[in-house]
Amino acid sequence: MKKYIYILPLLVLLNSCFKEDIAVSPYIRGDITSNQIDYDVYKSQIYFDLSTNSIVKTNQNDEWDLGFQAYDNYYIRINSARDLAIQDLGQVDFDVVTEALAKDQYKRDVPTGNMDSSAIGMWWEVKDGKIQSKMHIYVIDRGRNNDHSKGGIWKMMILGADESGFTVKFSELKSNVIDTLYIPRIDGYNYITMSFENNGVVNNLEPPSESWDILFTTYTELFDIPGFEIYPVRGVLLNDRYCKAEADSLTNFEDLTSEIAQMAQYQNTRNIIGYNWKDIDINTGVYTINPYKKYLIKDTEGFIYKMRFIGFQKIIDGKAEKGYPEFEFKLL
Repeated sequence: MKKYIYILPLLVLLNSCFKEDIAVSPYIRGDITSNQIDYDVYKSQIYFDLSTNSIVKTNQNDEWDLGFQAYDNYYIRINSARDLAIQDLGQVDFDVVTEALAKDQYKRDVPTGNMDSSAIGMWWEVKDGKIQSKMHIYVIDRGRNNDHSKGGIWKMMILGADESGFTVKFSELKSNVIDTLYIPRIDGYNYITMSFENNGVVNNLEPPSESWDILFTTYTELFDIPGFEIYPVRGVLLNDRYCKAEADSLTNFEDLTSEIAQMAQYQNTRNIIGYNWKDIDINTGVYTINPYKKYLIKDTEGFIYKMRFIGFQKIIDGKAEKGYPEFEFKLL
């Protein structure tokens, strides 16, 4: 009997040590939100954040050429918005390169975002714990500017890189003027962008990596269709460092619930949203929205949204102009 007498005061004491549970208010999911991009995706890149339903940053398609990885690795991304393309000439003398190879030798980044299959690829090797350039020469077709003029043909060598940044030298293909540029690696960013214009400029056009989820842009898709193997499309790319998504063509948008979202197979494939949420009538040039295409997106904060497109045109001066995606989404 005595042991029960001792235990009762102890239970009372322990119970007084624990705070009462505090009820946590459920996160407000809200209603379906709609928005339309006010920038022409034929000319602009638009970084968008779902949680704030806002544009984070914009730039013109032709403002940059290369993006240098600022985290984890040392890959270099090319600007497919201007259909930039690369030829790898290997280890040759920089000064004697004055001609490009045949056009079929140009490579482009794969739209999935897999950097192991990118146009420049792994330009470095590791020796004695340090990053060393393979000293290849790259011929660069800069594609087209927004005014449809050609960007010209350039050549570049990556001299080296370390945790602080990259160093490259470059010139126009037939020019004797050679420039050198240092591109810093900046914490909190995915890729640091640069342009060959004005003797080389680090313009850092991407917003901080955790501030955006999706990018509305022109980009290059690769097809197995004769005559259309390389084709510029207008669509949406994912922040493939921090976001994941899944496409859904079977479930009605209204029936996409949080339970379904929790079971989805999310991927960080960069073009998983892509361009084919719209269809074009080749005879009329009119775009229509594919009603079967829906997307589940896990944002930089881990929240899941369902999203679908409802338009690609905007009335400007009484005329329907293509290139302005309209969409709606909801937090699940």
